[in-house]
Amino acid sequence: MGELGRAVPDLEIVRSAFGCGDALARTIADLARSSAHQRGAQLWPLGDRDETTLLTQGQAQEVAYGREGAMLVLLPLGPGDFYGNLAGAGDGDAQVEANSDGAGAHFGSGTVVRLMESYSCVAVAITRHLSLRLITMRRRMVEAAMLSATGRVAAELLRRAGRDPDRVIRPMPVFAELAITVQSTRETVSRTVSQWEKRGLVLRIEGGLQIVAPHRLEELVY
Repeated sequence: MGELGRAVPDLEIVRSAFGCGDALARTIADLARSSAHQRGAQLWPLGDRDETTLLTQGQAQEVAYGREGAMLVLLPLGPGDFYGNLAGAGDGDAQVEANSDGAGAHFGSGTVVRLMESYSCVAVAITRHLSLRLITMRRRMVEAAMLSATGRVAAELLRRAGRDPDRVIRPMPVFAELAITVQSTRETVSRTVSQWEKRGLVLRIEGGLQIVAPHRLEELVY
């Protein structure tokens, strides 16, 4: 499963991701090859394409696989995040997989670098994005080494709900995927969330999971 066809980039996402105004956002969007993709699709690498992609819709994750098939989630990705050959740096041995149906705006080799050279706002935005990637990956390393499974689940749910004013995670987390993200088992994640439901800390709502008592989950992190 791969690309589904063309999709128009969301100018608000482009403007926010590149730190630019409306006019430049339209110019940047015109430089992109846009497409939709299905959940489960491998988004990067793809053959000989040397692209930088801005995720405009949906959720994805950057992962690494061991020789025996073990998977490590390196970085969650959402609308406004980049993947691929970002700023000419490449992504090493990692690959990107779609967690949901979505869409991306794909920029050819060198396009983002030329935009950084031409527009200071773009250079600042990309630098901030790279810095955030480092901070996020460092935080995950600390959590994996120092937190219990319960603490890792709490931290991940709080992180996913953090962008929503009502603390709602949509779509509803898939426990098997959540378990891989926090390096635990599906049974442990399911049991933990069920216990929190009974205690009124989280609530299943239509299409998602609401964090009812974020301060209580924060207490469970450490």
